[in-house]
Amino acid sequence: MPLTDSFWLAREPIRAPCEAGSMVDHGLGRSAVAKPRTSLPAWITAHRVVLGDVVFVVVLCVLHGFDLSIGEHPPWMVWWWPLLVSVPATSMLRLRRRVPWLVLFVLLAVTVALTLLKLYIGGLNLVILVAVYSVCVRGSRTASVIAATIAMVYPVTEMVVYELSPVESLLRIAGAVVNLIMVIGWARAMQVGRRRARQLEQTLALLDEARDQLAADAAAIERARIAREFHDIVSHNLAVVALRAGVARALIDRDQEHARQTLQELEQISRGALGEMRNLLNVLRDRNSAGQDPMDWQPMPSLDGVDKLVESVRGGRVVWKLDRRGQVRELGSGVEMTAYRIVQEAMTNVLKHVGSGRAWVLLDYGPDALRIEVTNHLGGLDVVEARPVSQQSGHGLIGLRERIALLGGTLTAHPVLNGFHLEAVLPCAENSGLS
Repeated sequence: MPLTDSFWLAREPIRAPCEAGSMVDHGLGRSAVAKPRTSLPAWITAHRVVLGDVVFVVVLCVLHGFDLSIGEHPPWMVWWWPLLVSVPATSMLRLRRRVPWLVLFVLLAVTVALTLLKLYIGGLNLVILVAVYSVCVRGSRTASVIAATIAMVYPVTEMVVYELSPVESLLRIAGAVVNLIMVIGWARAMQVGRRRARQLEQTLALLDEARDQLAADAAAIERARIAREFHDIVSHNLAVVALRAGVARALIDRDQEHARQTLQELEQISRGALGEMRNLLNVLRDRNSAGQDPMDWQPMPSLDGVDKLVESVRGGRVVWKLDRRGQVRELGSGVEMTAYRIVQEAMTNVLKHVGSGRAWVLLDYGPDALRIEVTNHLGGLDVVEARPVSQQSGHGLIGLRERIALLGGTLTAHPVLNGFHLEAVLPCAENSGLS
């Protein structure tokens, strides 16, 4: 009994894990299970399983009818009568994926019945192997053994009905056992292949999900960093603009020359802020094409600019003082930029929430850390001049904490008697001036 004629139909359609070299779609950057390539028409590919079953059933029925027409049969029976039973029974192979056990019992009963009538069934016995395969590929090992044992009813019936010799009986039984073992082995191999294909698809899905999550996290980090840069640029410059505008308004009637100078400074500050905004927007727009970090496209702010920063807010009703202690030296670019942003944000908060008073900026260069203090004290405030502190959490302080945490530093900010105090400590190596 040739097995190759039965196994081609028995193969269940599963998706192959992948083809060599096609695990990743490099064009989309997305892992995917590759689809097998075929030159067949689309409608054949879409219904290949159904077409395979139909062709197999038609071929078996034609062969069975041919065998009946040329073979011997009882005189009371017309040769095509068995086809009335075998054709519907064989057609049940279409249901073998839904009710494999029912198909096995029906096909076995029809085959045994035709054998008891001593009708030559030809290749019709192949349907038993197909039914056994359908049971094994979906069942457990125990189910496979039970199905194979039940299928042995046919060769035993054939051996008894035709009264085969012991040698022929032994060969017939041995051949049936070998065929069933091969069918079970094939079905188990298909089970393993399907399980691995499912595991591969699950792994690919998890990888895709992890990749999407990493992309989302990276985008969130990038948005936070861009938000910090915009806040540092916009918030401080707007605070200075508001300060200068208030000074100009106060002097417009008393000292027009001083007011004119203040307005000129206001214009310069506004133009500088617009230039910084334009630069940041340009580098963000061109980043994807250039593949570089936006912060690498513009000069990094450093502690050398603190003097200019303090000078830009002089002339208001807050008196500023800048002190440096310790061994003043050049620190790493990351420390310098973060320290500059700390002073900038602290000064911005003073300008936003303090009408008049005094403020001190201290840069203490220690051997292994830079300590930054910004303290302000109110002086002579009335109700109109005082500006209430927002009840919402300051985005500037949040951004500062994020910057400082990246460097392993600390930040404390709290109110003091008639004022506010901010202190930050940034660790820096002793040889940071060489970096």
